[in-house]
Amino acid sequence: MAIEESKKENKHMVNMTAGPILPILVSFALPLMLGSLFQDLYNLADMTIAGYTIGDGALAAISATSGIVSFIMATSRGYNIGNAISVSNSFGGGDIEKTRRNLAGMFTLCYVLSISMTLLLVIGIKPLMRLINTPENLFDDAYRYVIIIILGLSFTMTYDLFACSFRALGNSKLPLVLLIICSVLNIFLDLLFMYVLRMGVMGAALATIIAQLISAVAAAVFFYRLYPELRFRREDFKTVGIVAKDMFPLGIMGALTNSMYAIGWIFMQSGINSLGQNTLVAYAAYKKIDMFAVIPSVAIANTLSTFAAQNFGAKQFKRITKGIFNGIGLSLAINVVTFTIISLVGQPLIRLITNTKSDEVVLQAYTLLRITVAFIWWQTTIMGFRFSIQGMRKKLIPFLGTFFELIIRTVFALCFIPLIGYTAIAWAEAACWVLGGIMMIICYFIIHGKEKRMYETQATSV
Repeated sequence: MAIEESKKENKHMVNMTAGPILPILVSFALPLMLGSLFQDLYNLADMTIAGYTIGDGALAAISATSGIVSFIMATSRGYNIGNAISVSNSFGGGDIEKTRRNLAGMFTLCYVLSISMTLLLVIGIKPLMRLINTPENLFDDAYRYVIIIILGLSFTMTYDLFACSFRALGNSKLPLVLLIICSVLNIFLDLLFMYVLRMGVMGAALATIIAQLISAVAAAVFFYRLYPELRFRREDFKTVGIVAKDMFPLGIMGALTNSMYAIGWIFMQSGINSLGQNTLVAYAAYKKIDMFAVIPSVAIANTLSTFAAQNFGAKQFKRITKGIFNGIGLSLAINVVTFTIISLVGQPLIRLITNTKSDEVVLQAYTLLRITVAFIWWQTTIMGFRFSIQGMRKKLIPFLGTFFELIIRTVFALCFIPLIGYTAIAWAEAACWVLGGIMMIICYFIIHGKEKRMYETQATSV
């Protein structure tokens, strides 16, 4: 079946290689923003309900392993995003048979990693918690929370697998629907496990994992029903070895790229944990509000990833660059609004979600927010160019970019947090975005120029 015919027949596939760029970016990014909003709402539910039912100690325990949890989630997402690049490339290039084979390879590789990671993390989680200086008085609760997240990793990766598959085909709306349903369920389960059953931090983790399990099952059902042309055939798995050889490096580099970011935060976590319980609660509040502030930036950057991958498959090089600058401009406009809102209502928000009585907690969290939010459009810049380079099937440069960010965060954790205190947390983020962004801009234009010249030479010789 020709893919152009498939696109006409199946409204759940979206071609991003033609038409006005900004409307395409906005229509794809809006469901991603709403999806992130609802995902963050059920993450916020863990914190808010814990704060109102079992107090600051529970919040600090959850916060103490947030770097590890971020690493787990980032690795899962990065791995599936990397593997999905091949799906976007083949879809944008017009080959439905290859798209289906790529999906078969993507599914196989996903489960290989999920099983391997679960075993390794179960064995290594306690030493890792010791390494990041998890406070002894919080250690048991923090372990109970994170071990449940680890045991549910297969559910997390399965959902990410389907979400990335949908988006590779230009569909960002279906993951939104699934997340809305599961966000409501997660909040209900939080109340049940923590307020009614008094299960503490274990209840918060169980609520999150059960919601992800239901998301994964629902996503599988929808994928099967909405994409009949992509239902697997026995012969699709006969080529998994060949597909995996091409796809696996992209997935691993995607996982490493994302996990480098999270590893950087694990180093930061080590420094943060040394600053005491008030800073841990302030940091938890700051991250919960910040995750809402960065939603547009992350959504736009993820949109650019799919946009670049499809257009690279179609050899639309100029269109990739135009898309990036359209995305950065959109992010900058939104950033001005976000900074204004945080400046006006940041402190009441912090008190609302933590139920804290400590003025020190509120002041620390508010200071961190104002610094970080001012630089969010630079996050779009670094991620937009990095994801576009990934979409062009370049593996090493995005990884080196995030390794550069890891170095910056490590320096701030080891040197600046002891020197200037908690504000170093936010300045580390700003430094990573600006310095890393400049690096990615330079690398992008070098790679873009080489790829364009190579394609033009090949087209001329033919």
